[in-house]
Amino acid sequence: MTNTHPFKSKAQLENEQQLSAYIHYAQHISTMWRDVPGFTWEANAWNTPRGGLRFIKHNVKIHKSALPTEEQRFDGMYMEFAKAYIINSRKGASGKIFRHEYGALQHVEAALIQLDGVADITALSTRHLDKAIEIIKKKPKGHLNAGIAIQNLARLVADQNISSNSLRYWEHPFRGREFTDSLEVRRTKLPDDEALLSLAEIFSNGYRGELDDEAVYVTSLTAMLLSAPMRINDHRWFRLNTLQSGTDTEGKSQFFLHYYSTKNKKMATKGVPAVMAGHCEEAFRRVREMTEEGRQLARHYESGSTSFYPHSTVPDVPPDQILTRDQVVQALGRPSRKSAENLMKIMQGVHKLAGWTLTTLWAVVREYNLKMNPHFPYQVDPELYGAKPPKMSESLFCIRESQLAERHQTSPIFLAPVNHDYYTKRVATDKVSSINGKTYESFLTRHGYRDIGLRSHQLRHFLNTAAQEAGIGIDRITDWSTRASVGQSRVYMHKDPDRSARQLGDAMIPVVDVNPVPVTAADYDIRDKGPMITTRYGICVHPWTIDPCQKAADCLNCSELVHCKGHKKSLAAVERERDMVAENLGATLKEVEAGNRPATRWVDSHTRYLERLNAIVAMHKDPNLPDGSPVQMAGKDFTHAKRIMASKHPETVASDAFSIEYSDDLMSCLKSLMESD
Repeated sequence: MTNTHPFKSKAQLENEQQLSAYIHYAQHISTMWRDVPGFTWEANAWNTPRGGLRFIKHNVKIHKSALPTEEQRFDGMYMEFAKAYIINSRKGASGKIFRHEYGALQHVEAALIQLDGVADITALSTRHLDKAIEIIKKKPKGHLNAGIAIQNLARLVADQNISSNSLRYWEHPFRGREFTDSLEVRRTKLPDDEALLSLAEIFSNGYRGELDDEAVYVTSLTAMLLSAPMRINDHRWFRLNTLQSGTDTEGKSQFFLHYYSTKNKKMATKGVPAVMAGHCEEAFRRVREMTEEGRQLARHYESGSTSFYPHSTVPDVPPDQILTRDQVVQALGRPSRKSAENLMKIMQGVHKLAGWTLTTLWAVVREYNLKMNPHFPYQVDPELYGAKPPKMSESLFCIRESQLAERHQTSPIFLAPVNHDYYTKRVATDKVSSINGKTYESFLTRHGYRDIGLRSHQLRHFLNTAAQEAGIGIDRITDWSTRASVGQSRVYMHKDPDRSARQLGDAMIPVVDVNPVPVTAADYDIRDKGPMITTRYGICVHPWTIDPCQKAADCLNCSELVHCKGHKKSLAAVERERDMVAENLGATLKEVEAGNRPATRWVDSHTRYLERLNAIVAMHKDPNLPDGSPVQMAGKDFTHAKRIMASKHPETVASDAFSIEYSDDLMSCLKSLMESD
């Protein structure tokens, strides 16, 4: 019988050798994660400083605590390559996240299986990469980052000669304005105005009344994130003195934030804009007050004390005295005996509440607290960063267990290390469970603001865009945001192109400052030139450039009103005025005749006013006067200025008689009125 062996080219054999060498380095030479408790290369799920890592196939959905089956995880040599790729791509940074690299492995594995039926990384070609891109396009978002991750994986395979196919110059398609700079994409990277206003309104309620701890945390952290461009995880490094003040180069008081930047692994000092300084200071005050009890608890744990923490409900008994069941409930700070039994079940495996003393109970509590706070006395793993994080007793955000939970009582004896989910999940939109269909309302919904949400990173984009709008240079924005390059800053700026165009146009067309020179009455008389002011009764020829109307718009009693004889709309307006005056005057005269009220000055003045209105109506209807003729009727023309002049210098006061030559403009205006009629 003849034995057959599959033919392998020299290039293919070399690819397999290179793959084995790549895996060997990661498995036997690299020291990455070797000191992490429970980490072994052979395991199908890894425990890493960045959390659990399960090598499961694309679109496999299992519970986060479940181990994948053989059918659900990567196969054979591809599993080994995936492990090596994750290890080697850390490049010595044990705390570096692996989300994008892991996603690229899943997409490439799915593409290889769909096209070839087997995931052989040595056979990787551009058609597999293009297939992976098709898979990515089915996702609703995250295209650009996923494309970059696959491109990086392809470069690695080419550089290590793991595949002989031409991969070095393959590029993902997710670049260009449609993905990185479109107006719609830029708008999604900025926070929704309604979300910001809603959080601002809740925050402002704290000035007038009390907010619960959850509202203090969410709104105060939002105010801090709007005070300087930060990342959500940075707030875990905030100390009590992170917000500081000093004097700037101009001698003005300036607030600034001084904290450790986890992205750049260095201390950052960021100025707070004046418009946010007061709110930022108030936010720090509220959080400091809310978390003071937590810091006292942390100091008790950090001291190593064996005595029970003296919170408000601890029984006042000797430490070695046997406690009753109710006293155990009080010491644990639980609302009921059932709740205390459930806690004891979690801590000790039994529901037993009998036989405890404060000393023995505290030993169990300390052990459980350390289990829930694996990095205690810190909130984060100090091995991941180049600086020591603040202890929990020094942290601004020192939260106790269930302190931010709406339906649970705050624990007086357990600490809870804060993480980005505390904020992110609360300000997101409502979440509908895929298991039971139940809707879990967001923080904003529970405060009456429905169908809106927010992402913390949108606030970083918002501040960069606002700084650009204010004319701040990109170098200063880059430094303010603690970024590595100016190019990265441009990605965070989403200025409206229409606004940019207007600003560019304003810059190209110089604005000329005009200093107006006062106009005298001799230079400009509205009776002789310029536009006319029309009223519903006629044309006003008052010199408005000299002084305002002093007749309180009593046009029909004014000599400066020029009537356009026969103008129907003016006649109708005068007749309406006449009929109303006649009606009111008639009713008043009946009351006077009946003896119900005395004759007053109002009756005299309105009697004369009615006579004038009748005269104006008669003028408009006079057949002997051509329509369109200008008619000026002498009026009383009383003013306070004339009264003073008459009392001081009677000889200077002109009579009511007037003589005016009508200008061409006035005659043209009268003609226009008649034509419009």
